[in-house]
Amino acid sequence: MDLLKVTELSKTFGGLKAVQKVDFAAQIGKITSIIGPNGAGKTTVFNMLSGFYIPDSGSICLDGEEIAGLKTHHFIRKGIVRTFQNIRLFSELTVLDNVLIGIQGKISYNLWDSIIKTKKRDKQEKESVFQAERVLQKVGLLDKRDEISKNLPYGQQRKLEIARAIVSSPRLILLDEPAAGMNPQETLELNLLIKTLPDEGITVLLIEHDMKLVMEISDHIVVLDHGVKLTEGDPGEVRKDARVIQAYLGKGAGADVAH
Repeated sequence: MDLLKVTELSKTFGGLKAVQKVDFAAQIGKITSIIGPNGAGKTTVFNMLSGFYIPDSGSICLDGEEIAGLKTHHFIRKGIVRTFQNIRLFSELTVLDNVLIGIQGKISYNLWDSIIKTKKRDKQEKESVFQAERVLQKVGLLDKRDEISKNLPYGQQRKLEIARAIVSSPRLILLDEPAAGMNPQETLELNLLIKTLPDEGITVLLIEHDMKLVMEISDHIVVLDHGVKLTEGDPGEVRKDARVIQAYLGKGAGADVAH
């Protein structure tokens, strides 16, 4: 069953057709990857799926509800969260505080509860810390909970950004090149982490240039080239497609896709 369904999605900047009538779907509990060379339109698609850009035309349906054109905060309220290629942490805050920020939208106590420190506030704050620590344990950062986030190694900052995104229990997470800049061991750990997200009830949509990672974790792959959907299918189908090999990696690079 489709959680997200995109139909004839288009976006133009001046005379540049960044995305042209792109169709694809992300099934509930599956990992779907969007691949393509630089300039293929991947990030533009993500920006429309998270409310940063308003599509010129086309449809974005989340569980049957049209959401194209909504503001970013509405996407978040409907359970769509996102990470970015360039890490966007609160660098001066602790690891724990960064994750707690991801829960703020679910806190229901009011200003009065906060001022007089009611039992409701205390209960929700304890529950928030418990949830944050559970997620930090999941991503392997619980022992770093009190460290300032900017002091973490790059790979751990990536994990922290994912932790902040998943702590709110989203329905759909958009991961924008999560493996960028990671070493092989960090990429392996990321691989294992992403694979567990569907077990948490989180559907995954991924942009990634690391083809080994994409082929290992994806249930379905969508290939874009110059703003147009070139093809889509499971990893076995995509790795054998001559158009993908040429458009994404160039002639002679098929071995990189196949392994």
